Amino acid sequence: MKKILKKITCFMLTLVMMLSIATTAFAKAPVTPVILVHGLGANPVYQNIGTEKQAEIQNLGLGDIASAIFQNKDIINEVVKMLDPECKPNVNKLIKALHNVIGDDNVINCTKNGNIKSGQGVINYWTDPLSKHKDYWQNADVAESAIARQLCKTVGAKNVYCFNYDWRQDVCLTAKQLNSYIKTIKKQTKAKKVSVIGCSLGGAVLSAYIDAYAKQKDLKAAVFANPAIGGVDVARAYALDLKITKKSVLAYLKCMETAFAGGSSQGLFKALSVLGDQRIGYAATYLGKFVKNKKNVNKLYMQVLKPWIGNIPSLWECVPYDSFNKAVKEMSNMGFLDKKSGLYKKIKKYHGVQGRFNKNIKALKKQGVQIALFASYGTMGIPITSKVNNQTDALIDTKYASAGATVANYGKKLKASGKYVSRDKAINAGTCALPDNTWFLKDVQHMRFYFDSDATKLVANIACGKVKANIKAVKTKYKKGQFLKETNKKLKNV
Repeated sequence: MKKILKKITCFMLTLVMMLSIATTAFAKAPVTPVILVHGLGANPVYQNIGTEKQAEIQNLGLGDIASAIFQNKDIINEVVKMLDPECKPNVNKLIKALHNVIGDDNVINCTKNGNIKSGQGVINYWTDPLSKHKDYWQNADVAESAIARQLCKTVGAKNVYCFNYDWRQDVCLTAKQLNSYIKTIKKQTKAKKVSVIGCSLGGAVLSAYIDAYAKQKDLKAAVFANPAIGGVDVARAYALDLKITKKSVLAYLKCMETAFAGGSSQGLFKALSVLGDQRIGYAATYLGKFVKNKKNVNKLYMQVLKPWIGNIPSLWECVPYDSFNKAVKEMSNMGFLDKKSGLYKKIKKYHGVQGRFNKNIKALKKQGVQIALFASYGTMGIPITSKVNNQTDALIDTKYASAGATVANYGKKLKASGKYVSRDKAINAGTCALPDNTWFLKDVQHMRFYFDSDATKLVANIACGKVKANIKAVKTKYKKGQFLKETNKKLKNV
């Protein structure tokens, strides 16, 4: 009898152990919190916070400035003269009028040391999940909020967070705030790690975070969507790389006929192109001569640009790595930048972060972090610098967003071949820092990620761990390769 009881007891203990193991094996794994870091201008900033005069500061002040410009007779008169080759605009009158519109102390600008002015900042700093902030994402169709919506659909809004920050400030300072934010979310959720998506300027923030805090091993995934990690060639204007021609302006308008918002404004750009042959072309020719005149440029920078945006660190930090020294030299010689200021110390520090990015993400990958970069192409550069023929996403140059891809000029083809070369011969991903973790989205313009589009789903699925962040895994699961073209929100291999 004792032997029988002993056998029964052993059997029951074994059964309990097996059930315990099975329960553990089939238990639902905890969801890793996902944090979205938005880009420049995607989050409102305010002045006079907490007072009766609290008001949103318009992005770069463009709304107020545009309105004031259209109401300023002196500006309109001088601009109209640019459209007529028989007329000669009065430069001094134009600069003075623009200065009066901008003001001596524009509200959007930072202090001379690159600090946010007292009483300004964000008011929607959320440390609770987006399930508590449905008004931010539930009807979002495009851009960062649409990605947030896709993340909520993928893993549930209770697992998604949005890191809001004042996008004007120094990127390294924002990275420090992101670190504190991650610690807070980890503590609240008891998660061991988090996944972070850096969008546009948010990609630079994520880069600075990795540079300073990667050793803490808090990341499960790091996803970069149209990231400003390497800068933007249009910011070469700080290095006085200014070039405007009739040919480049008209070519740009032609490009935008089909590129801008998927061709939804094709009629407008066609009309501008027709007008351009006679009027816009005249203006472009005039402006081309204007930017070759050092006195004109000096007046424009010192009397208009400096009081408007000259002290905003994040804009300075968009200068490409290889243009930084020239930009500092030109702007300090002009008096636009004070090399003894706190602003210079900030931008110099981030310049170092830019230079270490490739090394940093390679080291992060070795830690086991899932890393993905999404760079777009198919649009030529903004026609104000010598880099107008770069492939871009309509803002950020593809070569920078991809961390080193070899990219053909717009409308041209590469002679290279191999598994990392796109079939349209526009991209060679083999020179990227992480060629097996970098995707190229043709015709997905800067942050034009639409809710429930293939592109947005792919970003969300990688960030949420639904698929590993490498080309082979994605191709196996979704039949999507490294080079993808968007048509009607669907991605096709190219």
